[in-house]
Amino acid sequence: MEETHTTLKEWQKLYEAAIEFRKLEPWKWMHETDIFGVQNPKTGEIGYCCIMGELGEVLAMAVYRGTEGLQGYKNIQNGSIDIKDPDSLFVQDCLMLSFENKRYVHEDDREVINELGLKFKGKNAWPVFRSYRPGYFPWFLNRDEIIYMTFVVEQAINVCLRAKDNWRILLAPKKDFYLVRQPEIKNGLLTWKDSWMLPKPIEVRQKKPVFNIDESKIEEIKSKLSFSTNIWEIDFFYSPVPINQGERPFFPYSLIVIDHDSGLINFMHIAEPFKYQKEFVDKFIEFLATKGIKPLEILVRKEEVKKFLEPFSSVLNIKLTLKKKLGNVEHARKELFKFFKR
Repeated sequence: MEETHTTLKEWQKLYEAAIEFRKLEPWKWMHETDIFGVQNPKTGEIGYCCIMGELGEVLAMAVYRGTEGLQGYKNIQNGSIDIKDPDSLFVQDCLMLSFENKRYVHEDDREVINELGLKFKGKNAWPVFRSYRPGYFPWFLNRDEIIYMTFVVEQAINVCLRAKDNWRILLAPKKDFYLVRQPEIKNGLLTWKDSWMLPKPIEVRQKKPVFNIDESKIEEIKSKLSFSTNIWEIDFFYSPVPINQGERPFFPYSLIVIDHDSGLINFMHIAEPFKYQKEFVDKFIEFLATKGIKPLEILVRKEEVKKFLEPFSSVLNIKLTLKKKLGNVEHARKELFKFFKR
């Protein structure tokens, strides 16, 4: 567990806040759409809080990091990201407090709980804290996240209690504004106030960079490729099993090429998320050179994959078609998931 420089006192404050939050049971009157924010005193970033548990099955609070995290939540809510798509499991950017049964509590969590002398009994009684990053395995909180999450839980209790007495406090005065608990220093002490704030626009630099493909490399192999009537399905997706090559495990991002008619996998390559772009370019060029042919048409289901392939399709004169579904890709993914489950 990532506990460098973390004190037991800091853990104690977080667990005490979580215990109070659990006793409050805010999901009995709060809805998942009742979003409010808590600003991080250290970084200024706003975490957008979502209380879950209306149906009594999952009792939790997610804290979506900044505008990007909030947008990911919105994309799932409005259907832009299909929750049936396995990739939806890998796009969350948030901190999570959930209340679990004992068997779902990791031994590292139990170690801290035991050191604090805490005891939990019953269904959904054990507080569990996790950090979710897109493409990475849910992980233990670091010190900064522990301190911030303590503020969040404390301020969430404040907002939820007030909303219980008067639900109108969450009604925004203007469209797309959110109630945010904002920190300020008064007489040397940290205090909190309500502010209505519009989420910051997502900065261009924070978006995924465009694939940088050297078209001269494609020109080099162009004369060596024979024409074929083959149709390929090409996709990127997260593999279901994490790889641990450092401090935090990640879910590999996969490039797959499948023959549309036969359903056979022609090529597959995995890479670390957010470091995959150059690898995918180089490996796809290698694949084309080894295969020695170019397809008549390529089918894709994501705009990201379409942009990746446009330089290839343009230079090599390959028809590129965007489809809602790719049957062979979906089948291959399901079989891959089944294999790893076994």
